[in-house]
Amino acid sequence: MYRANVRMPQMGSSVHESTVIEWKKSVGDRVLKGDPLLSAESDKVEFEIESPASGLVKEILVSPDATVPVGEVLAILETEEEVSEDTQEAPQPSGPPKATEWVAPVAPMRREKPVQAALPAPPSRTAAPDTAGGSLLSPRVQRLAAQHGIALDTLSRIPGSGAEGRITARDLERYIADGGESEPPSVPLSFSPIIDDPEETFETREPFNRLRRRIAENLTRSVSEIPQVTTFLEIDMGRVAAWRDANKDEFRNAHGTALTFTPFFALAIIAALRDPENARLNGACEDGTLIIKRYINLGIAVDTPDGLMVPVLAGADTLGFADLALRLSDLAERARSGTLKPDDVKGGTITLTNFGASGAIFGNPIINPPEVAIVGSGAVAPRAVALPGGGVGVRPTMGLSITFDHRANDGMAAGRFAASIRAALEGMDLSQLEF
Repeated sequence: MYRANVRMPQMGSSVHESTVIEWKKSVGDRVLKGDPLLSAESDKVEFEIESPASGLVKEILVSPDATVPVGEVLAILETEEEVSEDTQEAPQPSGPPKATEWVAPVAPMRREKPVQAALPAPPSRTAAPDTAGGSLLSPRVQRLAAQHGIALDTLSRIPGSGAEGRITARDLERYIADGGESEPPSVPLSFSPIIDDPEETFETREPFNRLRRRIAENLTRSVSEIPQVTTFLEIDMGRVAAWRDANKDEFRNAHGTALTFTPFFALAIIAALRDPENARLNGACEDGTLIIKRYINLGIAVDTPDGLMVPVLAGADTLGFADLALRLSDLAERARSGTLKPDDVKGGTITLTNFGASGAIFGNPIINPPEVAIVGSGAVAPRAVALPGGGVGVRPTMGLSITFDHRANDGMAAGRFAASIRAALEGMDLSQLEF
């Protein structure tokens, strides 16, 4: 008798893992060559893995719903004849092999044609080529969505736990079990005048309060004295969003406050400014001189009942992740409650403003003088994006904007700084984040 390892096959050059859906055979079952052993799905297709020869199922090593990399051993067969090695053989383990290594042949999933009514494809959209990874919803997800009447725009809002942030069947089943989305509120329309009493005043005058006057003076000075240019780019927030979703409950339990995206943005800005090539974006322009500062006092724009305030987190570059998140939250709360101290709003070297708090995708921020740059972050939300290999997928993305003082820096320097922030957010070593 011979033994053969059944491995997860590669379904396209850019597919690196697939999910076991259901075992069709059990340990001890006899199988014939070509019998389906199990069904699995990649990010693009559902398929069956067949037995390479007649024999006995000795071991099943992977449970249903488990996602495993290409080449992972799924089962061990005791076969009546030696199984020849397939041309798409998985990498051999170290040491002399004890069993024939074989990559399972695959067959299209034998299933009824899924109902497509709930997922109409846009007329101009074409199917992704086989080389695209994570580009389409799997057939199983499409069937579940069609069965439950879940539209494509709703699917785009469900956080995905699969490879590259894709939505898996488990994600959708969990969403359905939780009751799905509530119906959006109905906004009533009124076609009567706002004021229909001729005795009432149709206009009111509201003098600026002290804070509003300071805001007006500061921003007027900014736009009248500083030649400002804004550059925009889009950032894939998939990894950061998944880490935050996985850890936000634990963070709240440990610290009693919500884990927002703001500390991640702050970390990325700090990481970008550590590069000497970006140092000129962290400083002040005074009397024809650029003062470059090699410490980071990060200003955070906060919307308060009286107007915009920008408290400053001094020494932001010296803080760990948890301290950074807690100090930023504390500053924002004290700004809203009106309990900031004078030193809390002084000495900023660069400012972060979050347009995403209002749902905006992008914004064009105004520099807070005498600083020479301000970073704006848009809403983090699922959007259709082009993927490597030519596919189209749904990923959580964010619009980033950077306004810079053209007296102190040129467009190439600002673009390099923006690219550094994007690289930090997309490639952040999340294993180093402790709280």
